[in-house]
Amino acid sequence: MSAADVIGWIGAVGILVAYGMLTADRWESSALTYQATNAVCAGALLIWAVSIRGWQSALLNGVWMLVGVLGVVRARRAAPVPEPHVGD
Repeated sequence: MSAADVIGWIGAVGILVAYGMLTADRWESSALTYQATNAVCAGALLIWAVSIRGWQSALLNGVWMLVGVLGVVRARRAAPVPEPHVGD
């Protein structure tokens, strides 16, 4: 098994775990954890797809990675900023 195969398996399992957590109401679709997991794992599957010249899968996972990155950006913008603590 090549390094790209291992990376691909990690990506596949990660995306399945993320979807399972979403379906089980353990994660929310707008949560940073869900979006980051999708972005990173789709990137891993993209690496694998390119390594085997699976261009259809590469396209799908490249787009899925971009959707995840946009979700990460939105989740980070929506996160509350803690107020600075001044004195007691």
